[in-house]
Amino acid sequence: MTAADRLKQYWNAHSRKERFFLWVAGAALLAALLYLVLLAPGLAARKQLAAALPRMRAQLEDMQQQQKEIVVLRKKLGAVSQRADLKALLQSSVARTSFANALERLDALSGDKALMLAAPVVFDDWLAWAENLQREFGIRLETCRIDALDQAGMVRIEASFVTGQASAPKTP
Repeated sequence: MTAADRLKQYWNAHSRKERFFLWVAGAALLAALLYLVLLAPGLAARKQLAAALPRMRAQLEDMQQQQKEIVVLRKKLGAVSQRADLKALLQSSVARTSFANALERLDALSGDKALMLAAPVVFDDWLAWAENLQREFGIRLETCRIDALDQAGMVRIEASFVTGQASAPKTP
């Protein structure tokens, strides 16, 4: 006897009233199962999203405002960088570093190029400074020679820098 035959026999063994109650109980069990599996998680997620949406909209508004400020600041920076002498910018920037006394030479090769020699310099400090030059002033490292010194972490730097306008590729 198969499972389907046993189920049919079980069903027929009950009265019409009992079969109705079994059907109602099965439907209620199915409805409860569907609620627990499908509807409850969806409602919980909807509630979380509804709570997070105003915060996310505020963050988006802040980001859009910051993006506008970045555009304005970059325009100002571009104007300042074009007006300022590269050598003067590098001198003032180096003066604020830990290796200001290690600067051996800083020469302007042209209006938009400069050569720097410094030793001994802590490599990590120099690297952070070079990154800051690019981020704040648009001054890019064109060429660089780094020689390790006997002291750990200390180097001799020979680097040439260009302004962002000089290093940008020319477009027709």
